[in-house]
Formats: sequence, structure tokens, C-alpha cells
Amino acid sequence: MPINTRSKYLTILIATYNRLEALKVVIDAIHAQTKCSHEIIVIDGGSTDGTVEYLKSRNDVTPVFQGKLLGVPRSYNEVWREVESKYTAWLSDDTELTNNGLDLAVQILEDDPNIGMVGLKTRDVIGPRVVVPYVGALSMFRILNCNHGVMPTEVVRSVGFFNEDYPMYMIDPDLTASILCTGKKVVMTKPVCVLHRPAWALQDKAGKKKDRLKGVDHLEIYRRKFFFLEKRSLMEQVKRVVRFAFYGLYLNILSNAVMKMLGLNSRDWKNLTKSRFIHLFDPLKNRSKSYHNEQQIHRSTLLRPGNPYRHLVK
Repeated sequence: MPINTRSKYLTILIATYNRLEALKVVIDAIHAQTKCSHEIIVIDGGSTDGTVEYLKSRNDVTPVFQGKLLGVPRSYNEVWREVESKYTAWLSDDTELTNNGLDLAVQILEDDPNIGMVGLKTRDVIGPRVVVPYVGALSMFRILNCNHGVMPTEVVRSVGFFNEDYPMYMIDPDLTASILCTGKKVVMTKPVCVLHRPAWALQDKAGKKKDRLKGVDHLEIYRRKFFFLEKRSLMEQVKRVVRFAFYGLYLNILSNAVMKMLGLNSRDWKNLTKSRFIHLFDPLKNRSKSYHNEQQIHRSTLLRPGNPYRHLVK
């Protein structure tokens, strides 16, 4: 029997540990902002701050009490493997949904079956990144990361859910790249749909580094897995020159006017000029749509030896 019994349409997974007040915010916001059929599953890692009692008191949440910290990817995966719903999403326990983000994401997926993930555009509301319009870094292979996402459950199942080689961080860049490597598109909502209050922003610098890395070279794990993307094809090199010439030289002179006309901000501009797999004319191609930052890897690249998801490419 699947773990989700309240909804077979959308399941939202939230892993938590001793963040009761923040957890209340994310749960209440999901219910207030989501009209489509959905089920919230909260995975608790042995909290001692009243979270367990709180979850037991709510009849609109499905709790899973793991009783101990398993590491973020394993914690999610043990539950994710038991989910049977059309769509699935993950959110951190320090977030707040806004702009009806989940409804927007599932509608995007309903409209285009070639999209494998809709990234919920996320903005930090505390910490050093509050000045950034939205977060999401470009990886070493110039893939734009989705910090929180919604996807067909069968797609995330096909790539094995979160990569458990990482103790905690970089599971979202890995999942973004994995879905792209199946041949599916990854897009991002135009409006900010998640407000993020990162707990690490309140820690000291040394503590942050130690907590985030845990002695593991996360970047090396990522590089080894997706090494087949290191070599750029001739077509990619031509596109890179065209992109630089178009955005980096010509449009840079008119950047303020162009950005205003197309409704772009500084982060959008950076993605257009520096990304590798976002369509060159993304602002025009998706001008009338509710998403942008559309990424897709060319099929010839996906069929190279070394792609761990080559067997899924159609």
C-alpha cells in the first residue's frame, strides 16, 4: 500500500528536525496556497521540540516518524519510494509557499509532458542573498539549479530520487541535472513561489562550512557523475559564441532597456548570458508562458557514453 492515502494527484514531502515554528509556517502556507488535490507528508528525524506531538495533533498531515537523523537524501528517499501519486514535490522546512506555486507548477506539467521538473523560483528573505532576485546557481557544467521542485513521480523514480552519495547538500543540483540527462526539459516558474529562511544564515561562517560539507567533496561527486558533459560539441561551441556576441556584446549596450521590455531582472540576465542549456531566445520563446529558464540538453550529447540515464533518452 502506498504511503500517500489522502491524494493520488500531488504529494509534498517535507523533512524536518527541531524546527517546529518554521514547520507550522510551511504547512499552513501549503494548505492556504494550494487548491489542487494534495497530501503533505512530513518526515521527522527524531525531534524533541514538540514537533512530534504537533504532527500527531493535525489531521491534515501525514507524519512519518523515523526517530533518528538518516541524512537528508536518505530521509526523503525512504518515504519517496513508497509514494504513488501523479506528481510529487519537495520543500524544505524553512520555506513558505507563495503565489500558488504548487498549482502553477502542476498546471505547467499538465500542459507539457516533455517537462520533467518545474523549479519553484525561490527567494531568500534572510541572510546574505536577500539582495538576489531569486536563488539558483549555475553548476560547473552551467546547469541552472532548482532549489525546490515539482515533477511527475515516475520521472523522479526513474532517476532514483535524491542521490544518497551526498550527506546533505547538492542533492538538488544533482536531481536537476539527472532529470535533464533523461532528455526531459527543466523549467522555472516566473513568479517567486517559495520564500526561504535558511537556517545556515544564522550560523557562524566556520560552522556553516563544517555543517554543509561534512568532510565530503560534494563537487567531485557531482563532477564524476556528469563528467560526460565536460566536452562541448561543435554546435554547443557555436551557440556559446553566438550567445556571447548576442547578449554579452550587443544587448549589453541596451541591457536596461531590453531587460525592462522583456521583464527580466539581473539574475535572469546572468542565466541567459552564462548558462549552457537555456534556450538562446528564452525570453521571447516563453514570453506568454508562466515559466522561463527553460533548459534542455541536446539528444546527441545525452547519447554519449557515460550518461547514467542514457537508457531513458527517447
